[in-house]
Amino acid sequence: MQKVKSLKLNMVLNAIKGLLGIIFPLITFPYVTRVLGVDNVGKFNFSYSVVSYFVLFATLGIKTYGVREGARLRESKEQFTAFANEIFSINIYSTIASYLLLAVIIFTVPKVQAYYLTIFILSGQILFSTIGVEWIYTVYEDYLYITLRGIFIYIASLVMLIAFVRDQNDINIYAFITVIANGGANIYNFFYAKKYCKLKLVRKIDLKLHIPPIMTFFATSLAITVYTNSDITILGFLWDDNVVGIYSVSCKIYNTLKILLSSVIIVSIPRLSNYVGKHEMKKYENTIADIYYTLLTVTIPAVVGIILLRKEIILIISGEAYLESTVSLILLSIAALFSLGAWFWGQCVLVPQNKEKFVFKITVWSALINIILNILFIPCGKEIAAAFTTVIAELFAFITQYYEGRKYAVIEIGKLGLKIGIGCIFITIIVLTLGFLKEHFIVFTIIASCSAIVGYGLVEILLQNPASTSIMNIIKKKFCGEKQ
Repeated sequence: MQKVKSLKLNMVLNAIKGLLGIIFPLITFPYVTRVLGVDNVGKFNFSYSVVSYFVLFATLGIKTYGVREGARLRESKEQFTAFANEIFSINIYSTIASYLLLAVIIFTVPKVQAYYLTIFILSGQILFSTIGVEWIYTVYEDYLYITLRGIFIYIASLVMLIAFVRDQNDINIYAFITVIANGGANIYNFFYAKKYCKLKLVRKIDLKLHIPPIMTFFATSLAITVYTNSDITILGFLWDDNVVGIYSVSCKIYNTLKILLSSVIIVSIPRLSNYVGKHEMKKYENTIADIYYTLLTVTIPAVVGIILLRKEIILIISGEAYLESTVSLILLSIAALFSLGAWFWGQCVLVPQNKEKFVFKITVWSALINIILNILFIPCGKEIAAAFTTVIAELFAFITQYYEGRKYAVIEIGKLGLKIGIGCIFITIIVLTLGFLKEHFIVFTIIASCSAIVGYGLVEILLQNPASTSIMNIIKKKFCGEKQ
């Protein structure tokens, strides 16, 4: 039987991976925004938003479905290998179809055709996402490999960025480096996967078994992509590259925040599916509560900190030319809070209970709300309207999935919420007290951030926040050499 890995250790490893996903943009994005300029940043992000739809079409709902079903089969290598080969084969066929569809769009839509070279380069992510089979590593909770691989590829990408992106004409070089950063290691992934199974194309595929849930997950992911990317896509069609470039800064912060904080959730899904499959509901309920407490303890103060330091963050990341994005950043920070809450109730509670159809329905409604509001308000409200519609869509998704999820997991957060609220008050006091340092905004941001993190952590430990206490116990065990 496979050794059960520490869920807390997995959370830490995936958080490190998520942190790299933030550190890398924090290092590269300030450089890119200044070198490429607002207009080219807008061009790049519009192209990226277009390609993201085709990456999604290629991957379908395979990652979520593969993780959920694979986690139930992982103790039998023979069964898992047969399952993995069928899923991989489906993925190859969907990838070919995705490239054909993208070619049609490039040749028939004038707005897209104007960016054809950048879009073509970025389309490399379609192939890399397929051969990467990262869902296999998630099934077996191999987060050490994923994290180490991430460190290597980020360093290599950073070196290439500094060496080759030198002026505004290097937008396509930046696109190539982005592809490498996001999926360059996936070639090695394919061969390393033999540790768990030998991947190959197979003709015999149980389509009746796999396609319905895969398409349900795909439809859900499509709806999510539509309402997270439609703002940039619609901005690109209705306004110019400058507006898209301004909005892209707040979007970058919004997305990297979600990447880091969602790492708390992602690592738990295989374990939760495994518990449900074995009908170990007590373990499931305890794990659900632990994850939610940790998520709230980390997410709420992060959002408060970003709102308090919004101007300084934008100045550091992109410079004065992008200061118009401060309002949209406030709105998207609030949206991130709702988004992560919705993701928790959807992916950790409803999906393991086979309620993906409900999640899909809510996601579709959220996407429709966002698209309709975008079309109505973006023509007059530009990037602020785009951010506001995202808040509304994320709030709707959170509320509906929360009330449905409570049928399967009742989590009390009254006392926890009070403790987190007190901690956030301390964060606010610390940042405002250090306001005299604002003239030196980089120094102010570093000192305020570090002081706020330490102060908040101490307050939560003193108030006996269960998430903080649990994390501290894990750290003590690791330093003392005790086995989890």
